[in-house]
Amino acid sequence: MTTSKIQLLNNLPYTLVLILAALLGALMPVAFAPLSIWPLGILLPALLILLADSQGSIRRVFTIGWMFGLGYFGFGVYWLYNSLHDFGNASPPMAAALTALMIVCISLFPAMILGSWKTAQRFLGQSSIWLLPLLWFAFEWFKGWFLTGFPWLSLGYSQIGSPLSGIAPLVGVYGISALCVLLAVALIRVIKNRQYRYIALIVLIPGLGISIQNIDWTEPQTTPLKITIVQGNIPQEIKWQYDQRQNIFDIYWRETNQNWDSDLIVWPETAIPGQSEGIQQSILLPMAIAATQQDSAILTGVVVSESEKNKFYNSMLLLGSSQGAYHKRHLVMFGEYYPLRWLLDFMRSYINIPYSDLTSGAWDQPLMSVKETRLGVSICYENVFSRDILSALPEANLLVNASNDAWFGDSLAPHQHLQIAQMRALESGRPMVRSTNTGISAFIDYRGRIIESVGQFRAQSITREMMGRTGVTPFYYFAKLQGILAALILAALLIFVFKFRSLAGTTTS
Repeated sequence: MTTSKIQLLNNLPYTLVLILAALLGALMPVAFAPLSIWPLGILLPALLILLADSQGSIRRVFTIGWMFGLGYFGFGVYWLYNSLHDFGNASPPMAAALTALMIVCISLFPAMILGSWKTAQRFLGQSSIWLLPLLWFAFEWFKGWFLTGFPWLSLGYSQIGSPLSGIAPLVGVYGISALCVLLAVALIRVIKNRQYRYIALIVLIPGLGISIQNIDWTEPQTTPLKITIVQGNIPQEIKWQYDQRQNIFDIYWRETNQNWDSDLIVWPETAIPGQSEGIQQSILLPMAIAATQQDSAILTGVVVSESEKNKFYNSMLLLGSSQGAYHKRHLVMFGEYYPLRWLLDFMRSYINIPYSDLTSGAWDQPLMSVKETRLGVSICYENVFSRDILSALPEANLLVNASNDAWFGDSLAPHQHLQIAQMRALESGRPMVRSTNTGISAFIDYRGRIIESVGQFRAQSITREMMGRTGVTPFYYFAKLQGILAALILAALLIFVFKFRSLAGTTTS
């Protein structure tokens, strides 16, 4: 893009600028899986910044960011509608309204990033552009924390296949997001301001990623674990039907019987429909006996029930030669629990999701082990949060994520979810075993690379020897500080905005 074309942006009608911002946002999901055109994760933020810089009003810049967010998340998480309507039995108007509300709310984050930058620009001038990487980092962290968090489509995930992925074991996904924006700013400085010294920054940051991507931050164990993943491909429409329980079990059992030479056989989240109390004698106990006789273990998803206490957990049970249990800790709003029950309980009349009133597990649950390998187990949405996965370290040698991505249908979400799992493996320096109901199940190595996978909507099992690892990456320590760093950035921003308003009021008076 030439300087004359960049100057042309300053003369565009504001309505056209808003349309362009929405279009840029709509292109953002292309940077993520399954297309994974990662350079767009740097180029599109650069174009967004140029659009915002063409406007002098803070309000206009805020709106540009919001329109970008509407395109970004509108196309990136449209599948929320499918989950609510197709499988949550919400009416089309209710599903559309809730999806739209979610998209409108999370679209405020890029708006706040740009609005904060434009506010700072009033005092710091053009040099304030270098605040954008810090602001992006802080607001993405906040988005991953506020109301239990929704860090889906954080910019850093788009860089799994790029040179920047080598830096993930140092700074994690939010740090990679900040580096994307830093490269976008450097690109602007080179093209718009002809400050060619910043070419060095554009070369050095990816160069750093390439140079350190082969560093082994963690050490391998001495003995591998032979693991089988079973993908049952059970349609969500029949998953909870009582008369389908035996057929569903038979699908998983047939694949399991062919893989008793594995040390561990992993079934997906809630692979067995029903509550543990109701299937203990008929299903769970025979499974445990058979696995013990074969000197193997089955890790399966099931709803663990304590009916007398009115407690129900989304759990993974380890049955056979090794035993244990993990209860999901980070529940999904509206899908697994209802926040502000006194205010929002009426929504249960409009959304009918099985087991949407679960109990969260304790945060200090003991790790399960198979032979000498300790497992860091997570269920579905939990692997979206670095803090949830890292809580099992350094003790866990191998990560296991069980999910039921059938909720997402044939959409972008299962591909995006797999990409997120790759980032968790990179950040932690641990291989991950990912077992899903309808796909995409996969073995992922400790560098975030997919070793083998099963495509969507296929009933299939795959087996690999996986070597657990010990030690931690530098990100393990940085993750403990990133919340403090983000909080300091946001606190400084609040103080700055407050002082700006005070100064503006003084000037006006």
